[in-house]
Amino acid sequence: MLKFLSLLLISTLAVFAANASPSGRVQRSIGRPFRSMLTVHNGMRWGSWGQKEMCPTGMYAAGFSLKVAGMWESLLVGDNTALNGIRLHCINPSKKSSAPYDDYATVQSDVGSWGKWSDIKWCPSGFLMSFQLRVEPYQGTWDDTAANNIRFKCSVNAEELQGSGMSWGEWGDWSETCGGTGICGIETMVEEPQGVADDTALNDLRIYCCD
Repeated sequence: MLKFLSLLLISTLAVFAANASPSGRVQRSIGRPFRSMLTVHNGMRWGSWGQKEMCPTGMYAAGFSLKVAGMWESLLVGDNTALNGIRLHCINPSKKSSAPYDDYATVQSDVGSWGKWSDIKWCPSGFLMSFQLRVEPYQGTWDDTAANNIRFKCSVNAEELQGSGMSWGEWGDWSETCGGTGICGIETMVEEPQGVADDTALNDLRIYCCD
């Protein structure tokens, strides 16, 4: 009963947090044409794919932020979910060429119910071009967390940006590199809350590239 009440409280707070506007301007676009889709092979398969969301036309992702359930929240709920959400922060390359950016659009697909959003990690210049997931495999009767963290490579000097996720599991292979200008969209596989059963939140990711 205690776990159920704690879960209900955290889920309610998470709904309000998820609907709050981030510091950037939120613009939703699902119809933008894309050149390619990037995937990795180590994602888990609990949950379902959310809606694809694309940066506004002419904009590309230069930064990202993560929604992560930390250790204290996990202890309160009695269940570790680790990585719950990913946001892409998109810029117009004609306006400014180096970070930090104060004029950007934020896009995200489905998001888990737990955790809080991290600060934005920006490419010093250029755009996000490929990604790598840290994923915990199936744990049997132990607590599953699925996706734990993510890394992106930038288009300039192949600089790597690592998110502030959790450390369970292992890093998989890198995705292919965008053939176009850069990353421009996102689609996530998220498991909905399981009540008193084991929750994993974010499991897998598809990334879209545009010319």
